Amino acid sequence: MRRFGHGTGAVYNQTLSEKPWAPPGVSLIAARKMWPVTKGEQVVVAVLDTGIDYTHPDLAGNVIDGKSMIAGEKDYLDENGHGTHVAGTIAANGKLLGVAPHAKLLAVKVLDKDGAGSYASISQGIAWARKWQGPKGEKVNVINMSLGGPVPDNSMHKEIVQAVQDGISVVCAAGNSGDGDPNTPELSFPAYYEESLAVGAVDLQMGLANFSNSNEHIDIVAPGVATYSTYPDNRYVELSGTSMAAPHISGALALIYSRFFKRFGMYPTPEQIKNLLHYQAIDLEIEGFDNLSGYGLFSFNIDGGKSIQLFLNQKTYQVNTQEKILTSAPFVNNDIPCGSVCEISEILATDALYVPAGQHQQGKILIWS
Repeated sequence: MRRFGHGTGAVYNQTLSEKPWAPPGVSLIAARKMWPVTKGEQVVVAVLDTGIDYTHPDLAGNVIDGKSMIAGEKDYLDENGHGTHVAGTIAANGKLLGVAPHAKLLAVKVLDKDGAGSYASISQGIAWARKWQGPKGEKVNVINMSLGGPVPDNSMHKEIVQAVQDGISVVCAAGNSGDGDPNTPELSFPAYYEESLAVGAVDLQMGLANFSNSNEHIDIVAPGVATYSTYPDNRYVELSGTSMAAPHISGALALIYSRFFKRFGMYPTPEQIKNLLHYQAIDLEIEGFDNLSGYGLFSFNIDGGKSIQLFLNQKTYQVNTQEKILTSAPFVNNDIPCGSVCEISEILATDALYVPAGQHQQGKILIWS
């Protein structure tokens, strides 16, 4: 049983922006669309992984408890980096912003400092998480497991079944053994269990990651290539893998659980959650379900994620992998990039109107989003 990291990019000592910044994957699932209503309040996500660096300034305020299931590693502090990266995508809240910045995190160390563990430690971690209760009666709503192995395990499966029956959604990385062929299934457990939410990976241009497992139990896909997130010792790093896709969905579930609770005074069931994810997903391959991308890309935008690239002094631009044409090219004025408000609004699927100055009014720009 191992973590699902597929590739490591550059390590940074600071974020890529001077102000609080949501990295591309968080933006591509349109998490900001939910933030005016909720940022994940009253939700707890248990991260079963290598632990979490709870001293990281972007995570310290959200890690509320934890436990190590690893012999010889009594503290749940992350000595590997994988769990800290996963946690940041879910709920970083500092210079970096995760999908649900106000959700709380449990650090459940079930993998050691080398990223390896056993089914026994994972089963113990699930049992501890589902029984955990906070000082104010808080309970776990979501379990994230960015890990897996090639063979099933009855004890682990029973714990997952019990967790779902207790109202906890179990989000799992689909696995990194894919070959891009929907007719040659690659299985990984616990993702392959029907009770789990199996998450595959796409890149930042919405193309299916070539390493992402395919099988008949893939539920949805999320960004999992060059994912920028937190790393131990106050650092940041880009990692790739279905390990990175799963926490995007765990963060999205934190927003959904929180919104549901605020509106109805109760939490949704895992079955309701799974149906909602399938319904909201955007088709990437064939219409409906397919073995490569499941029901498609999850996004809070009903038209899916958009990776937009504009080029100074060029009328050509790209949305995901498609090239398109602008009427007027972007330009720089006093070191500030400028462009047509109406055209950029159209690209973003919003409506805008320019009202020229008249006899009794100033010119104005109206934007509806």
